[in-house]
Amino acid sequence: MRQRRLILMRHATAAASSGRDLDRPLTRAGQDEARFVGECLRLEGPIPDRVLCSAAQRCRDTWRAVEAGLAEGSPPEVEVAFESRLYDATAAALLDTVQSESDAANVLVLAHNPGISLLALELVRRDPESSALLREGFSPATIAVFAVEGPWAELSAETVQLQRFDRPEPDERR
Repeated sequence: MRQRRLILMRHATAAASSGRDLDRPLTRAGQDEARFVGECLRLEGPIPDRVLCSAAQRCRDTWRAVEAGLAEGSPPEVEVAFESRLYDATAAALLDTVQSESDAANVLVLAHNPGISLLALELVRRDPESSALLREGFSPATIAVFAVEGPWAELSAETVQLQRFDRPEPDERR
């Protein structure tokens, strides 16, 4: 069976609420953060072939900016699903969503805290070193990349290994 990768990402920095929370866009800094993440994924991998994205505006905006960073040169073919059920989803709901995937090799889940960070912590609960690293927190535009053994349906702490945990820092952005 081929190696799979799971990328968990918290949306980039969003504007303060001035109406419905679902409608909050990214700030300019948030757009830069998300584009930077896309550039990093393009250069270091993995490049997602499937994106499960919350339908909230800030997540949609984050994906568009990540996609722009990924696409420099030649845009990759990525299947994107904007899912209302990922808005404020619990770690368990996010896990269920990923476990229902079938064919994708590299899945990016782009959603919100606390669900994203709690799912990441659940997946590394058997690894004290990774747990300590992830407890530092999922600031906006943070990604955690996991190697996954076996089918998505069996995704659990027993089938993953944290490969990378990246939090964009202001001095890293262009």
